[in-house]
Amino acid sequence: MTYKAFLDNLDKRLEKYFKLHKEHINCCLGCSSCCEKGDYPLSQIELEYLMQGFTALSEKDKITVQNNIKNIVKGGACPFLIENRCSVYPFRPIICRAHGLAYICHDNVVKVPYCAHEGKNYTKVYKNGEIEINPINENLDTKELLKDFDFGEIRNLYDWINH
Repeated sequence: MTYKAFLDNLDKRLEKYFKLHKEHINCCLGCSSCCEKGDYPLSQIELEYLMQGFTALSEKDKITVQNNIKNIVKGGACPFLIENRCSVYPFRPIICRAHGLAYICHDNVVKVPYCAHEGKNYTKVYKNGEIEINPINENLDTKELLKDFDFGEIRNLYDWINH
């Protein structure tokens, strides 16, 4: 299976999950707080795919991203974020595709999007560190989803750019 075919399959599963939890998810176009602060872990294969998206950008957007990369700080904004929008959206990494969902990861730990702590996603059902609905019963962590792929090492975007 190619990485693109894998993503197509993953996107179909994620679409079902987002529909299942749609009443608890408040993500919308222009809401980019999840892209303004984070580590953005991605595998080597994801980075290569992301760079395909970069090469498809307009010259103006390429310059903006390059300037953002020059000023990137660990834990800061994603350099591909331009005017509160992902400039490489179809090429975004797995963490970005799955962000917004509450799901079960390793050892039955429930992972909620950090925006749940800000009163955005899962606001009515996430209280005091507990979620009152059934989370997605699939581990959507990048490493888990790519376990059958030769994906290369996983690093955060800052480390990929600065090493």
